[in-house]
Amino acid sequence: MASRGVARMDAPPTVIGLPVVLIVVGTRPECIKLVPLIRALRERGSLRPLVVNSGQHREGVREVMASFGIRADIELEALPPLASLRAASDRLRERLRAVIDAAAPARVVVQGDTLTAYAGARAAADAGCRVVHVEAGLRTDSVKDPFPEEWFRRRIARLAELHCAPSASAVDNLLREGVDPARVHRTGNTAIDCLRELVGTWADGDSAAPGTRNTVVVTLHRRENWGGNADVICDALLEIAARRPALRFTFPVHPNPRVAPRIRERLEGKRGFDLVAPMAYGAFVRAAAAAALIVSDSGGVQEEAPHLGTPVLVPRTNTERPEALATGFVRLVVADREHLVAAALTALAAPRRPPLPFDDAAPFGAGDAGRRIAELLEADVAAESHCLAERRHDSAAPPASPARAAVGP
Repeated sequence: MASRGVARMDAPPTVIGLPVVLIVVGTRPECIKLVPLIRALRERGSLRPLVVNSGQHREGVREVMASFGIRADIELEALPPLASLRAASDRLRERLRAVIDAAAPARVVVQGDTLTAYAGARAAADAGCRVVHVEAGLRTDSVKDPFPEEWFRRRIARLAELHCAPSASAVDNLLREGVDPARVHRTGNTAIDCLRELVGTWADGDSAAPGTRNTVVVTLHRRENWGGNADVICDALLEIAARRPALRFTFPVHPNPRVAPRIRERLEGKRGFDLVAPMAYGAFVRAAAAAALIVSDSGGVQEEAPHLGTPVLVPRTNTERPEALATGFVRLVVADREHLVAAALTALAAPRRPPLPFDDAAPFGAGDAGRRIAELLEADVAAESHCLAERRHDSAAPPASPARAAVGP
């Protein structure tokens, strides 16, 4: 298997004797969102989660998993720079197919809309293995925006057998696309599980008190904000800083070479700006909770920030999370200097609202999605096993004796 890009594989799944659920992870956000499911499966003990680090962002995945006390069972070699998205997808698909063939899992779980999720779903379908899609059904109004995320998640939906939808609109999207309602389940988003657990560990008064918030947290990484949009957003941040000199800007810079150099060129060394490496999950959430404002093109931040009480400006033209907009904490703002500055100043001047509670009315779930998905997996695998057992029983039964013709008196 080394020739197929597998760097390490722990004890074969057959040693354990439980049905295997192969969980494919390739990026930091995928790790965070799959940790609750991995934990729930381990605690319940009826299925064996086998975790695969795809190599897409190998070191980042290692770090995030370690922070949650988890280690990948299978680790693929780091994905090399390739000429195109298609070439990268084909390479990952080939590697993951080799893992699936070796592990013979009962199910393959993919999360979200990443290259790893798409390649994992394709590899599983190629192998005739049932695909479970976590965070299924998110949609914007255009298959090309954001690209490739929107394209990936729509293609994964065609391959998945079990769709774990994070919200009501996600369920509606899948049903409109003709997915069997029996295969669609509203579970909430596992990101909220992690957030609820973390916030629950904070002592009262851990976050900044009203009136003391003087930071803006910024993240920028999506493809639609590469190039000129990144320049525009950075220039808007500089103007906000000039208008509000007491503010400090904490900017974890994504390592992608398409965006990081432009950000550093515009903002490195500027007064009030702290350009830092990508932050650990707990540190980032704490910074976001203490911030006066977040400016981010991240989908996950749109879900999390309302539970922290922090307003978010999203420099995008659309969002796959309309429920986030409905909370009033999240606002879409086109990547235009004037619009971004005006929206930021308005948000900074507005009174702070209380955060959304973690309850059943929350748009992306109450923080129990990991357990819900684990239960669905158990039921799905058990139903398939029962069906196979019945077929074996029917095929092994002796043929019925031919009926005798009735004999009259």
